[in-house]
Amino acid sequence: MSVKRFLEYSATWIVLIAGIIIGYLLKLNFENIILTISGYSIFVLGMYIHYLSHKAHPKAHKDIIEIDYIAATGVYSWVRHPGYLGLILAFIGLALAFGSIPGLIVSVILSLYHYYLAYKEESMMIRKFGEAYINYMSRVPDRLIPIKKVLKKRKYQGS
Repeated sequence: MSVKRFLEYSATWIVLIAGIIIGYLLKLNFENIILTISGYSIFVLGMYIHYLSHKAHPKAHKDIIEIDYIAATGVYSWVRHPGYLGLILAFIGLALAFGSIPGLIVSVILSLYHYYLAYKEESMMIRKFGEAYINYMSRVPDRLIPIKKVLKKRKYQGS
């Protein structure tokens, strides 16, 4: 991982943690045991999905120029960007777990930014891999949430 990428990833978590701390300092937080437990569960699920994305695609944190194949197995057979999905769930889960309103605002902003990164990466992957990536996109139609994949499976199971 390049120094630039490391700094970007570090800054992401530092900004989220700062948002959570600001929530406590300004008393802009809430306490609810159900949201706390749900938040930690969402955080753990997100980190697990992120881990699975790296297990299926060890080069996931590399620059596009260094990636020499299209990951299409494991969680990549469900969504095209499981690493980003995992991070988004982790961001939101952590903010919920700590009950921080500024943390939730930061997590939404970070989520939108990671959605933008996923969108941007797809155009780079199409330029690099061409038809192969376009075919992958048709096999795995969902960028982050496997709605179409789940509905398609239910349709076939119901028939």
